[in-house]
Amino acid sequence: MDAFQRISELESGHHEVIYQNGRWGLTIKRYGHAVKVFAESLSGKDFISGNLYLIDDVWSLKPCEMPREKVMSFILGFQAP
Repeated sequence: MDAFQRISELESGHHEVIYQNGRWGLTIKRYGHAVKVFAESLSGKDFISGNLYLIDDVWSLKPCEMPREKVMSFILGFQAP
């Protein structure tokens, strides 16, 4: 399963997830053909932020001021508790 499938399976709103043995708050907001992903560590100062865009049936990730790999690692690595 790829990152875009994982996010598309979650409803918009807030979710508590586990990532790298820590609890995170994950918020997903949908705006037409765009999806905003924001996650914040509940035990520290780390966060994840990025936007997914559907253009011509192809998903594209645009991270917000962080490496693309960091956002992809989170999306592919988080688990529901």
